[in-house]
Amino acid sequence: MSAIWRDAIIDWKQPKSWASAVSRWLRPFLNERGIRHLHQMGEQDICWDDSDWLKKTQRILGFEVDYVVQNLADALSFATARTYHGCRTEDAGRYHQAGILLNDPAMLADEVRRIVREEDRLARLRPVIEQLLHDFDSTQRDTGRLYLVMDDRGLTNGAGHYLLYGSEWVQCVLGFEAHEALRRRGVPTILVVDLPLSMVSSHEREQLAGKMLQEWTRIKVNRPDWVPELDFTFCLREAIPGAMVVAHFHPEVIRDPFYRNIQRRSGSQSCPSCAVARHPATAGSQALYGATSSEIN
Repeated sequence: MSAIWRDAIIDWKQPKSWASAVSRWLRPFLNERGIRHLHQMGEQDICWDDSDWLKKTQRILGFEVDYVVQNLADALSFATARTYHGCRTEDAGRYHQAGILLNDPAMLADEVRRIVREEDRLARLRPVIEQLLHDFDSTQRDTGRLYLVMDDRGLTNGAGHYLLYGSEWVQCVLGFEAHEALRRRGVPTILVVDLPLSMVSSHEREQLAGKMLQEWTRIKVNRPDWVPELDFTFCLREAIPGAMVVAHFHPEVIRDPFYRNIQRRSGSQSCPSCAVARHPATAGSQALYGATSSEIN
């Protein structure tokens, strides 16, 4: 049954990329009612993210739904997930060379020094920057980690600070007074990463399996014409090589969570590498590009 997932790329926003695979994979777990029972239910007034959908799933299973979710999680270790990472960079081409690196406080501190050195509007921080770095009480936050999300819409709608201001670590050191200077540097960038699910924890695969089975059931029952925005994050403890970054793009409109979610329009929607690395809608399997860890966490 693992063969079903071996060449699969799970793209949450494109249910056709995974829903039919779930149907095939589920066959040995079905009872006599089968999937046709879901089709016959008629539309259900249940919120898309309500776990009650799994109660509907249970009605067609010959096993406990939790057991099926665990087995699906194991099978997903053979699959790949299309994931996203938000940053602000001058040239997304750097991601092809360096990949997405783990959070490294030493590199991030050097990035803070460089920003203060180059930005005249932050000149008053130059005499005190070393003291600011010394006094920063969260130096080790997220050290040795990086994060990828399953749905890029969350990066523009709820976590826009990564796109607008870059590294959260850097933001915390420099404070709100640096926001205008940070918004002038680089271009808001979303990296598209095809992540082998063998790289993530079994717990995260199980959580994803539950989300997929829940949404699969909603699709079979309600036959919706829309895809909900999924809030799902992977925490990795190993770097992402550049070959896994398959595309990048620069969103035009980003909500700023630091300023009551006002919509900010990007001053630029391109970078020097855009000619050779496009949005996944047009990029196909073309490889893309990498970055330094100072830009990513």
